Amino acid sequence: MSDSILSVLKLRPKAVEWRLVEGEIVAVDLRSSVYFAVNRTGATIWPDLASGATREALVERLAQACEIDPAQAAREVDDFLASLAELDLLET
Repeated sequence: MSDSILSVLKLRPKAVEWRLVEGEIVAVDLRSSVYFAVNRTGATIWPDLASGATREALVERLAQACEIDPAQAAREVDDFLASLAELDLLET
C-alpha cells in the first residue's frame, strides 16, 4: 500500500473554526478571516477530517453515507481534499 493511502489527514489545528448548520459546514479560515461553506457531501466527511482520517476511510464513509460507488466517492474526496490543501487547511 502506498503511504498516501495510509497517511492520516486532518484539518490544521487552530487554522479553521467551523459549525454544522442545517447539514452544511460554515467555516472561517482564522488566518485570513475568510468565510466559506462546505456542501452536504463535504459535510459528511468534515468531522472525520477534524479528528483525523485516512483517505481510504473518507472514501468509504462518503460512499456509504451517500450511497454512491467507491470510484465516484474517491473522485469527490480527492477533489475536496485538493480544495482544502489549496487553502492550506490540511496537514498529514
